[in-house]
Amino acid sequence: MAVIQFKRGLLANLPGLQVGEPGFTTDSYDLYVGLTSETATNKIVGSGRFWTNNTASTGSGVNLVEGTSNGTSFITLKAPDSLAGIVTYTMPGSDGSNGQVLTTNGSGTLSFTTLSSSLSLAGDSGTDTLTVGSDTLTFTGGEGIDAAVTDNTVTISGEDATSSNKGIASFDATDFTVTSGAVTLNAERIEDIVGTAITTGTQTLITVSYDDANAQYDFVVDNDLSNYSNTNSAFITAASTSTLTNKTFDANGTGNSLSNVEVDNFAAAAIVTAAEGIGSNNNDTTLPTSAAVKSYADSAISAIDLTVSTAGDSGSGSVSTSQTLTVSGTANEIETSASGQAITIGLPDSVTISQNLTVSGNLYVNGSTTQVNTTTTTIEDQLLDLGMVDGSVPSSDLNKDIGILLNYYSGSAKKAAVFWDDSVNRIAVASDVSESSGVLTASAYADFEIGSLYVNDCAGASQVISCSGGVRKLENITVDGGSF
Repeated sequence: MAVIQFKRGLLANLPGLQVGEPGFTTDSYDLYVGLTSETATNKIVGSGRFWTNNTASTGSGVNLVEGTSNGTSFITLKAPDSLAGIVTYTMPGSDGSNGQVLTTNGSGTLSFTTLSSSLSLAGDSGTDTLTVGSDTLTFTGGEGIDAAVTDNTVTISGEDATSSNKGIASFDATDFTVTSGAVTLNAERIEDIVGTAITTGTQTLITVSYDDANAQYDFVVDNDLSNYSNTNSAFITAASTSTLTNKTFDANGTGNSLSNVEVDNFAAAAIVTAAEGIGSNNNDTTLPTSAAVKSYADSAISAIDLTVSTAGDSGSGSVSTSQTLTVSGTANEIETSASGQAITIGLPDSVTISQNLTVSGNLYVNGSTTQVNTTTTTIEDQLLDLGMVDGSVPSSDLNKDIGILLNYYSGSAKKAAVFWDDSVNRIAVASDVSESSGVLTASAYADFEIGSLYVNDCAGASQVISCSGGVRKLENITVDGGSF
């Protein structure tokens, strides 16, 4: 969006505008256009004194301003805040008589008319005509209704209902709830009645109580097994010294468990306590102790002689537990050293690689110059981080320019550059630069050719130059005519 801001100022300071030049007065809200360069010939084309602007929720209006007013006192003819379409009113061609009012024919044509002095009345039964200023309008209540008039106020109220008269009835809040005219029997009342009936009944080995706060009945079954008959129930009771024969214990069942069972409670033949017993009892009918398992494992491991096969890019071999594994390097390529339990493999100080080199991790080069002599350099990185100091961002102003130098020949060797000019804190594009100690000096700045232009400044990010249909456009630009 482009903005054209007119020349503006106080009405008393309005100068002679050039032909077609606009000017806006900030105190009287007038818009002028110049016809010649003389102030007297400025043409007013609109004024905020003569209308009220509409908003998103209010309609506009036309102001009728008094002769001496500068727009502070006026009468407004205003449109409604909401219209379904276009409404046209046609005024009468001449004035009406004293006391007449304007009426419409329903199609927008207005005319003067005299108001009627009578009022027609109609009810559920019967009709009548009331003469304004002489007749009295009477309100009479029917069955269940009272009508009263006090101080120009008519009050119509309902009578209390009885068994023989219709009217307003009330309900006991303990038993009923009334909402928007709907009557509902309270659930609490029903729960209390049912709860009393249940809790006062007879229960055997079960207790019933009514939880009034949560509107629920709680049933509790007697959990003392001694109160149940072993003959008539599914429970088994036994003393601590009782012996159960041919019984099955389901330890995985809910609530079932075995406790206080020790090794000496098992038959001697079922437990193996020595390593020798593990080797001689290859069966599924005995259990070994942890000491027996450890002793057997220690004995078996000490007797193992491990042989490991080895293989390289060429050749293969093997090494056993009793032998020594030697790791050898290649001169000028790999160095190895051993100390204690550690073998160190690394590169020598000077490395020569005669074939391709692929680095899968990061590559760090610490020196004064990195020179790449290739025909084509392909870089996959999306960002090039320039101006770093030993791998970190600068901690102080280095007073150096940062950018890209482009070497070319035009009568002599020249350098073009796109760089951050540290002296003026902005990006520069130059067609001819010279460099000294990291500082560029531009002899000539380069032309800049683009398809469109975006600017991100105090107004935010937006496009300012675009092109469509062969027409170049300014967008989101304010053309400021200044002030007067």
